[in-house]
Amino acid sequence: MYLFIFFDFLKKGDQYLKTWPKQNCLYSLFIDSKMVCYTQLLIKIFPLFVVLIASLYIVFPAYFSWASTATFILFLIGLPTHCLLWLGKRSQQSLSPALFSWYLEVSEVLHGKQLGQQVMIDKPRFIDLAKLLNKGFKKGGDNFLYNNELI
Repeated sequence: MYLFIFFDFLKKGDQYLKTWPKQNCLYSLFIDSKMVCYTQLLIKIFPLFVVLIASLYIVFPAYFSWASTATFILFLIGLPTHCLLWLGKRSQQSLSPALFSWYLEVSEVLHGKQLGQQVMIDKPRFIDLAKLLNKGFKKGGDNFLYNNELI
């Protein structure tokens, strides 16, 4: 049961990682942008460090014990896993009241007033915000938020 929840959060975190827009203007507004950047970096470089640590154990067995090598490898595997778990949990959180009003403003700019009424019923989450921002940046370009005076 708990293992299913664990892997479900990992999958949602990976989906959120792929969905969140990679725009410079969002780095000062959301911690999610930084976490996405750090997680992508960790996923790219942690296999290199795992191979390096395993190689050091093989080349210099007198200096590195198997227990410390295994512990360090597990720690390295845990870093991107923890980031994906955090992103998965964050993607399912409801927006705060301040973010909710900002979400409505962005939604009204993109879709007009009609969809804004529908959003009031739905209770958007951070994954919905990511999808909306993606849609906005695709429609309005990199300066979408600046051009519509949303920040």
